Amino acid sequence: MIKRIILALALAALPLAAQELREIITDGTAQVLNGDKAHARDVATQDALRNAVEQVTGAVVSSSTVVENAMTVSDEIYARAKGYVKSYSVLGAAEADNGNTLTVKIKAVVRADALKDDIADIVRGAGNPRMMVLISEKNIGQHEYSGLDVSLGVAENAIIEAMRQKGFEFVDQETAEKNVRRDKAMAALEGDAAAAALIGDRAGADVIITGKAFAKEAAGVSEMLGGMKSMQATVSVKAFNTDDGKVLVTKTEQGKTVHIDEVAGGSKAIEQAAQRLADYLAEEIVKKFTRGANTVTISVTGVRDFQAYTDFVNSLKYEVRGVKAVHERDMTGNTALVEIETRFNARQLASELLYKPFEKFTARTTAVTTNRINLRIAARPAAQARTR
Repeated sequence: MIKRIILALALAALPLAAQELREIITDGTAQVLNGDKAHARDVATQDALRNAVEQVTGAVVSSSTVVENAMTVSDEIYARAKGYVKSYSVLGAAEADNGNTLTVKIKAVVRADALKDDIADIVRGAGNPRMMVLISEKNIGQHEYSGLDVSLGVAENAIIEAMRQKGFEFVDQETAEKNVRRDKAMAALEGDAAAAALIGDRAGADVIITGKAFAKEAAGVSEMLGGMKSMQATVSVKAFNTDDGKVLVTKTEQGKTVHIDEVAGGSKAIEQAAQRLADYLAEEIVKKFTRGANTVTISVTGVRDFQAYTDFVNSLKYEVRGVKAVHERDMTGNTALVEIETRFNARQLASELLYKPFEKFTARTTAVTTNRINLRIAARPAAQARTR
């Protein structure tokens, strides 16, 4: 009887043992609108749950994934945050800003194993940028590959395949390269930021990686290898944001191998260096797009007057989740330009604006790129009547 009880207890414990649970203490914040503190408490609690899931996301993913210690959890994952939370309790609540802001502190037990299972969804949901790779390549005994041929080089292939496995999407490289002018492509390969950004933008890429790869025989080593060849390779790349031409990442990696055939050995060394670069590029590019404060430019039309513009700016500052600061740049006629510092990327921020029930106006997104949102606003009839 005792043995059966012990066995039953052991079997009952198996599902729990398979779960990886993390306890997180964090808080969430919400604005109190129209004096509705109960609703604000619910919103703040949900925000705290999202923050708990986000913390665990950065801790659980392995170094082989693009989101290690860098990913801001996307709206897609936020929407099912409770699915990752096994249990939670509210530790307390506090008001600030004369009762206009409510903060809720919670203790949550997060299912880290579920987040691991859904890591591909997290990568896709984070608005990971579409990529393009253009690398000049020269192996020993071969002519230089210019990055313009339909057949991709070893370095390009290695980077594309490694980053695809991490969830990145790439533009149709062959079609894009057929439409690239040779002079522009060569300038991009030499590190011309404007040329690189133009090529990537026309191809529909958010990020373009350009660079050079070459392989050579190691001097004075092959003689000691009994007919084998010692090959060394160097691959240097830069990653550009096609929106503004800014350099996101620059990195050089080395590869080396021993092979009986110098061309095959050179290709293997280039591939080795390129795969190392892919791991680094993936992590650093995602950091630039999703970690900490990003700057998103909002171009807004439909601004009726300065009061409407002020209402819009204040709504961004105090009502939109994830906004850290708003910088007013320009207002001309019915068009305005503002820059937002936010912990979201542009696509996530656009989703926040899409579903936000602003009191004085409606907002409609007309275009979204990596760092820019085009927005059209219109006054709500009740708000418009009050201003007359």
